[in-house]
Amino acid sequence: MYSTKELIDIAIGIEETGFYFYSTFTSKFKDESFQQMFQFLANEELRHKDIFSNMLKGLNDTQGIYTEEYYSYLKAIGTTRVFSNSNDVDTIAQTLNQPLDIIKIAMDSERDSIVWYSELKEIYRNDTRSKDILERLINEERKHVLILLDLKEKLSM
Repeated sequence: MYSTKELIDIAIGIEETGFYFYSTFTSKFKDESFQQMFQFLANEELRHKDIFSNMLKGLNDTQGIYTEEYYSYLKAIGTTRVFSNSNDVDTIAQTLNQPLDIIKIAMDSERDSIVWYSELKEIYRNDTRSKDILERLINEERKHVLILLDLKEKLSM
């Protein structure tokens, strides 16, 4: 069995690489609206990381009632996301030269986060406070997808 702490650590890693991804593009384009959007999203990732860090502090970590297969599934979706670390971001960033390409990757990443946090919510199903926090984070990630979708549609016109 894997611990809940390990799974929250993966969530923190998701937010750290998200911050790194968005920060990488804050100065890549001269358009101030792109810079502001990427900076906003980077700041959101940092805020989410802090939320998960606080969840770790209050964690009464138990093995839980989940099978090894379920934890393996969670680890699989947590580690096969668009980018797993800053090296992945650097590799991907070198190939992205158009805002539309960056937005597509960012949308995939935000969707990966939604899937991951939805699964984490299952682990916390008996902890109302944590479940509410995760639901709020899921809703914020959905808003990020909508922000990116709106920008994608404007750029596609």
